[in-house]
Amino acid sequence: MKKHLNDNEKIEFKYLLELVSSSVNGTAPPIPYEGIKWQSIKMLAKYCSVESLVANAVLTLDKKYVSPEVYAKFKQELSAEMLIDGNLSYETEKILKAFDKNKIKNIPLKGYFMKKEYPRSDFRSVSDVDILFDRKQADSVKKVFSELGYTFLNEDDNQYHFEKKPMMNIEMHATLVHENEESYPLLVNQLDRSIKRDGYSYSYEMSHEDFYIYMLVHNSNHFRIGGMGARMVLDSYVFLKNHQSELDYDYLNVMLEKIGIVKYEKRVREIAFNWFAKPQAELKFDDIEEYILLSGTLGRVDVGTMINSHKTITENNKSKFSYLVSSIFPPKSEMQYKYPYVKKTPFLLPISWCHMWGKRLFVDRDINFKSGIKNRMSYTDEDVKLYKSLLDEMGFDGIGINNFGN
Repeated sequence: MKKHLNDNEKIEFKYLLELVSSSVNGTAPPIPYEGIKWQSIKMLAKYCSVESLVANAVLTLDKKYVSPEVYAKFKQELSAEMLIDGNLSYETEKILKAFDKNKIKNIPLKGYFMKKEYPRSDFRSVSDVDILFDRKQADSVKKVFSELGYTFLNEDDNQYHFEKKPMMNIEMHATLVHENEESYPLLVNQLDRSIKRDGYSYSYEMSHEDFYIYMLVHNSNHFRIGGMGARMVLDSYVFLKNHQSELDYDYLNVMLEKIGIVKYEKRVREIAFNWFAKPQAELKFDDIEEYILLSGTLGRVDVGTMINSHKTITENNKSKFSYLVSSIFPPKSEMQYKYPYVKKTPFLLPISWCHMWGKRLFVDRDINFKSGIKNRMSYTDEDVKLYKSLLDEMGFDGIGINNFGN
């Protein structure tokens, strides 16, 4: 498992963060460091999902630093991101207006409001749209999405998933977090506590304090179960830059203490302002910062696999090989969410395995057997030790449902 950056990667990440900072703060973009390769910067921007921010900064550089070919590629990238953003915004508002018409109370979550915090909405890309609703209105929600041309994919213990190809993925949340998480009692009943939004009859929004707390809970869960990327740190910077002077810190501090993320919030805030508040990003490249930089946007598959594997092996006294087998043939408790017929007729579990693998092999085509086996079999005790040290440093030891080998 890759744990550290080499010297060249450190320079590239530093320059990437400074380009991002330039767009977010409306300042002049930094002159490229000697040896910077634009293709590498473009790939890093995609890896961290900050393409629009980077393209915007590059396009404002003096053209003596950017060849016509490179300029054209970044311009094309920015145009594509703006088009995607416009289409997503249009579709999302159609959904919210349909909810109004059908009296479905809701709170758009995460990326929907973060887009409004950035100087331009295309600066904050999203992979899906998350909306909180009352599970009692699930049938009405399904009816609305059907009328809007969406396909209902499946439901799990707290989410309903809808899709409209080629780009709309909707997650309807019945709860903000899973009911067995320690933060659940503190984040429940948001639909009753939130404020009705101007221009809507049934769409609400959280207070700034609750929005920030939920963002931290969500991002910290990513940190614990596979990694959180630089964009999550950037979200903290952008939100605090806009609202830190008006937050109720008495309420905020009590809630952070109860949830157990005081150390996490403090460290992420420190990193956020070191990386993005200054023209020259200040990076320590310590284990925490490298873990974040290596985590892409939402975390790493190899890290997440290591965590699930080690946790399962530790709790059930299994071997790596037995975990590999269970990932090829998942248990009923996991399969019943994707294939509801398994819950009603458990003897059809083998059919669901065929269904799953047929879809992945011939429809999704997202299988890489070599990396899948490697991720499950090749991690070391040193990898596990480093990950546990990161949890300890962030104050996560023994907290929540994502405990790791405790």
